[in-house]
Amino acid sequence: MCKIFLWVPESDYDAKTVHCIAKKIVTFHRKDNVELILGTKQAYNHAIKNREEDGLQNAVEIYLKDYNYVLFLIDYDGRQSEAARLKQPNSFFNRINKVVENSKFSGRVQLILICQELEAWLLVDCLGICCYYTKSENTRTKKDWQNFANKHQIGRTENITEAESGGKGAKEYLENFSNLIAEKRNPQLKEKDLKKHKYTESLSPEIADYLEISEKTINRNSSLKEFDEYFFQASNGEN
Repeated sequence: MCKIFLWVPESDYDAKTVHCIAKKIVTFHRKDNVELILGTKQAYNHAIKNREEDGLQNAVEIYLKDYNYVLFLIDYDGRQSEAARLKQPNSFFNRINKVVENSKFSGRVQLILICQELEAWLLVDCLGICCYYTKSENTRTKKDWQNFANKHQIGRTENITEAESGGKGAKEYLENFSNLIAEKRNPQLKEKDLKKHKYTESLSPEIADYLEISEKTINRNSSLKEFDEYFFQASNGEN
């Protein structure tokens, strides 16, 4: 059995969403030999509060006694944000990268950057998002919803971003898409009512549960594809 410790320390909502998608990927590939364990934001905060400089490294070392791999995931917002992040010694990226680069963990600790935040992973299956908002898997088989979803299903979802730093990205695209779904379900809705149906980060774990994971959807985001390949290699002992 290959045991993978997933650690998504920026947000508990992100952690639950990543865990859900990871389980779907494992099921899609029928990798019965992969066991997933989810780390918590609280555990990360506890580790970095350790007065010893290598508190996070110590925590990883302890986890590796029980698990084969520790996989970190954090958001990647673009090159300008990354440049700013590199200048901050205590940023998620720098703290985690220091552990990844520690030679004693070679091949067993990895960091995957989620291109354009987790919403870009949800948007790989717009029809699945429609299923969530209609609370019905049958929505996936209805022609009008298929046409609606296809209209808003763009190519590579990591490309949903404005060129300038701070511009609109995948999250804003999903917020607008959720409004369009609400309008399709009820054209009589007023502006104030649309806000009640607008996407928020807290909904991401539930939306993930309606996503369809396939080669087609995985290939719609480069970091999701990297995530998928990680499990394939880990299950074969190749990481």
